[in-house]
Amino acid sequence: MTNVVRAAAENSSKLVERYLPDAFLFAVILTGVAYALAMVFVAPAEGVGMAGHAQNLLLDGWYGGFWNLLSFGMQMTLILMTGYALAQTRHVDALLTKLARIPNSEKGAAAMVPVVAAAASFVHWGLGLVVGAIFARKIAAEVRTIDFPIVVAGAYSGFVVWHGGLAGSIPLLLNTEGNFLIEAGVLSSTYATGGTIFTVANLVLVVAIGFIFLPALFALMYPKSDAKKTPIDPAELEAASDGGERTGSSRDSSDIQSDGGTANVSLPDDASIATRIEHSGLVAIGIGIAGLFAVLLYFGEGVANGTMPWNNLNLNIVNFAFLFLGLTLHGTPKAYVESIVEAVENVWGIILQFPFYAGIMGIMAYAPGESVSLATQIAQGMVAVAPEGALPAIAFFTAGLVNFFVPSGGGEWAVIGETLVTAAKTSGASIPRVAVAASWGDAWTNMIQPFWAIPLLSISGLSVRDIMGYCVMVLVGTGVIVAIGISVLPM
Repeated sequence: MTNVVRAAAENSSKLVERYLPDAFLFAVILTGVAYALAMVFVAPAEGVGMAGHAQNLLLDGWYGGFWNLLSFGMQMTLILMTGYALAQTRHVDALLTKLARIPNSEKGAAAMVPVVAAAASFVHWGLGLVVGAIFARKIAAEVRTIDFPIVVAGAYSGFVVWHGGLAGSIPLLLNTEGNFLIEAGVLSSTYATGGTIFTVANLVLVVAIGFIFLPALFALMYPKSDAKKTPIDPAELEAASDGGERTGSSRDSSDIQSDGGTANVSLPDDASIATRIEHSGLVAIGIGIAGLFAVLLYFGEGVANGTMPWNNLNLNIVNFAFLFLGLTLHGTPKAYVESIVEAVENVWGIILQFPFYAGIMGIMAYAPGESVSLATQIAQGMVAVAPEGALPAIAFFTAGLVNFFVPSGGGEWAVIGETLVTAAKTSGASIPRVAVAASWGDAWTNMIQPFWAIPLLSISGLSVRDIMGYCVMVLVGTGVIVAIGISVLPM
């Protein structure tokens, strides 16, 4: 069994390394595919010829959607930067180091990475991406001979459980008063997370995939021969974090001596007031505590209104908490700023590629006049061929297919949610079960969709080709588990 899985993983990696384009070119190619499909299957507006249809699709669909992820892109940039800076503090670094020293073998270390990433992803997907990437680096630093690509692939694979977690977009949208399905008259009321996230089916899938299947798979896939391993020197890890420059630093070594991210500074007697403020622990702690108190008030207000804390989790509050916690733990404003400067090198992929995916989403949602968008047509076509009783599995595969072009949980639900919920009502299927199935489908094909791997790859310094072969194995195994589990497990 081990040899079969390992051989399959090695063959998959070879194929991906040979044929998969760079993540940016992947987005460009996907744009062309989406445009061509929309040209064929989305009807032009009345009175508009094919030339006009092409022009409108280009402007209204692609360009019209190109900038729709600016706010989200900035949120992703901040979560990567603030999460990276937080991980550089002495306290968090010590915790990750202790965790990285638990495994007593390379295979055990490779198996542990997806577990840590999955646990963090269950709490919040943004946390999972950052923690997974940084923990992979920590494992590689502690276990010098470990195969680095498979470790990074494990960190990304843990992300597959995110939509079954506390910050799952679809379950939280269903639990939101006045959501778009209620406004459209498709639903008459909300569905609490007790009927989606905290169901037996969903929690069993989270445990089975994140804490049993993934560690077992990565242990089985781990290369047996040293010749097939790609270890990485710690100096190269540092190069990945500073944009590839192995020499020099933004820190002034004559002035600052860093200890795990917390500055320990000896200032000259004639230091200016401005310099003293920059290196003041009192200033950092004062600002940090004020921010963290605001976080407590935020969640406290939600609890007072009868909302559980995890229902109020979003990117803004996570970024806010990361920022002020990092500032507090770094000890001085100067130390925190320097850590953020290092983190900036990791966000170029988000800045460059997210607008292209926003354009793809605009094409997929393009529907002139009375026509139906490409994303909705895909959902309707999948539902139309669903055998009786198979709607949850069909919803899973439908969401997985659409996610390839619309890699945003909330954005995808906006274009396929009404179709799936209407089909559930018509067939008598459970709406929460179908919604949970769609949630897992959205997360499932992330394993072969580079969109969410961009920040993780930036931190690790690898390319999508280095990890995607292993992720294909995750895709296959997870697909079987979820398709069966979401159909038969009790809700």
